[in-house]
Amino acid sequence: MYRGGDLLETLHGSMPEWLLLLAALVTRLGDVWVVISITIAASWLLTWRRSTGEASPSQHGVTNTSEPPPAVWMVGVVVGGLAVMTALKYSFALPRPELVAATPSAVPPALESTYVATVTLGGYGFPSGHALGATVAYGLLALTVRTGTRRVRFAVAGVIVLAVSLSRVVLAVHYPGDIVAGIAVGGIYLIAMVWFLGRSPFDRVTTVFTLALGFALVSIAISGAAGRSVTYAALAAGGLAVWAFGHRRLRPFSLSRLTYHTGSATVSIGLLVGLAALDGSVAAVGPAAAIGALAVALAIIVS
Repeated sequence: MYRGGDLLETLHGSMPEWLLLLAALVTRLGDVWVVISITIAASWLLTWRRSTGEASPSQHGVTNTSEPPPAVWMVGVVVGGLAVMTALKYSFALPRPELVAATPSAVPPALESTYVATVTLGGYGFPSGHALGATVAYGLLALTVRTGTRRVRFAVAGVIVLAVSLSRVVLAVHYPGDIVAGIAVGGIYLIAMVWFLGRSPFDRVTTVFTLALGFALVSIAISGAAGRSVTYAALAAGGLAVWAFGHRRLRPFSLSRLTYHTGSATVSIGLLVGLAALDGSVAAVGPAAAIGALAVALAIIVS
């Protein structure tokens, strides 16, 4: 399979240090904990706006129902996309480039280990997880967030996805073919999910978290419980469990606006810390399930 190895070597023949530093910063926008955290925060905001009459779910790109569920279904879409990515990586089992980007002299000694860890990743390289995850997450935000015009939202999302994808080539952790495949698979997955959600006989939250759990279980089987597949399964299971057993009981206990924002900020900080620390091991099951449960529970309460 041609993945653009010669193009990668040509590009790194004259790569300026400032571009490597910029790529190391931009690439973080596609990290797993970043895209999941952004999606969780956006789902809470959209749920709150809907509950106060500021937004209409019928304009979020998915068919409306008589009583649409909280926008936390977005989290399930992203988690499912990441699980699909893991399954594909271990199905193809194609290595990352052997080329290693040089450490710029401008990197402070305190951050050198962080930079080196960014450009010396392990695991398989096809398709690019950053490209796929960014396409799903930021494309989904462009579909659901009602800030600016639809054209502007998709333009911004496209710029972010392209920047994250190119950063992976600049850092020499992916071949050009890896990022093209990641964007293509992410786009197809997102379109398929939106199409299916508009036709599913079940509510959106149940549908997406069930699918995400199914995709995660498939990725566990293919990868041998590696590549964060266990984390994705736990996230999906935690969210699905709270939705299935708690949404009718939690809904009457609506929070005040002040309590909601205070709680959101506190839990958001906890999510960022927790997601940054998660890995693909069995030890991540509890924290990941708790994150999925909290994401769904808070959205239910404020809806």
